[in-house]
Amino acid sequence: MKVEEIKVPLRDVRRAIKDFYNPDEWHFVTVNGTDLGGKVELKWFFAKYGEEEVFTVFASEASYEDEIPTITYIIPSAWIAEWELADLLGLNVEGAKKGLFLDPDSPKAPLRRG
Repeated sequence: MKVEEIKVPLRDVRRAIKDFYNPDEWHFVTVNGTDLGGKVELKWFFAKYGEEEVFTVFASEASYEDEIPTITYIIPSAWIAEWELADLLGLNVEGAKKGLFLDPDSPKAPLRRG
């Protein structure tokens, strides 16, 4: 497996992905978040079409209060993964609404440590 991880400041994530992304060459897989305690590591995953196990990952860190930029302007289908971040980690993702994955009486941000 070949994985290239590109660390990007949060403020530059959308621009970096826009500069990289070619829809004929790359498939957006997902964006996920891992709570590190006080901050969250975010990773946007892309798989290369026609090549097995070739991935590019954009990585960034955000505080709980940061606004996470949406990439739906570039990849409209990213909305579902972004809304999942908003629900499960309680993050402020640009344009995302909470309540898609959790019932109103569910614990708030169940994947957040603190």
